[in-house]
Amino acid sequence: MIDEGTVIRRNPRAVFRKLAEGAGGVLLHLDTAAYHSVNEVGALVWTLLDGSPTFGALLLDLRGRLEDVPPTFEEEIGGFLEDLGRRDLVVLSSGPALSGEDPDRASH
Repeated sequence: MIDEGTVIRRNPRAVFRKLAEGAGGVLLHLDTAAYHSVNEVGALVWTLLDGSPTFGALLLDLRGRLEDVPPTFEEEIGGFLEDLGRRDLVVLSSGPALSGEDPDRASH
């Protein structure tokens, strides 16, 4: 389950390509060769993952960039990130890991 403190990191084996304006983008997992299309909000989420933000910080950043955020916004973005995690495109961890530290050990 994702919460405000969950740290989100891109899988370095995933690459992103932005499509034409308004068309979103495409993620490619280099190990599986699977393509995953994302809409404009999904493309924005991906670009905001620089620096491995927490879920709370990401939501705050998104709210500042988007208009007319729906009441289900947090659940929708959380579900999207969990789906990316299941597809091994991002890594979700329960606390900040120090640079170079094993993220699984950081929460112990």
